[in-house]
Amino acid sequence: MEQDQQQRLNQAAEQFTDALVEQLRTVSSQAIGVQEQGTQLTQNFFNRVVENLRTQAQRNRQMTQQLVDQQQRGAEAAQQLTQETVDAYTSLVNSMVSSFQQGSGQMAQGRGATTEVQEDTRNVEEPPPRVESSTPEVEETPSEDGDEELTIEDYDSLSVRQISERLGELSDEEVERLRRYEAANKNRSTLLRRLDERL
Repeated sequence: MEQDQQQRLNQAAEQFTDALVEQLRTVSSQAIGVQEQGTQLTQNFFNRVVENLRTQAQRNRQMTQQLVDQQQRGAEAAQQLTQETVDAYTSLVNSMVSSFQQGSGQMAQGRGATTEVQEDTRNVEEPPPRVESSTPEVEETPSEDGDEELTIEDYDSLSVRQISERLGELSDEEVERLRRYEAANKNRSTLLRRLDERL
């Protein structure tokens, strides 16, 4: 009897031990599985973080390169604009200098021509030398009546322009008298020419 009881106790103890070992194995396997899943999740997380960091760094490099390119293009555009402005200013100054030189040349030519005209006028205005002849000539002298005979009051005090304005009111005979009087006295070439034109 005792032997049978002892044998049954041993079997029961052996079964309990097997069941406990099996439970421990199961728990251990589950713990290992959970640990492996945690490790995998952690690895996946870090991989994603690293990938995101790489992507962001790449984008930052691209943006930096774009900014550098834009700054370079802006500097080139500013340099080109400055060069064009300098060229336009230089062209304007050269044009002004050229125009000034041409104007000075024309003024010099005009002065030269005016001088020539004045010299010619002086030559024309000079009365021809009077040749004395052996035969006595009767010189025309202004009449004692003076201005009244000339039909223009204060003739000697009037300018060429003032006298010229009154020529239209005179007859041919009066104009002829004026011409003789002017030739014998002041002998103004401009006035004599206008008197001749009136005749």
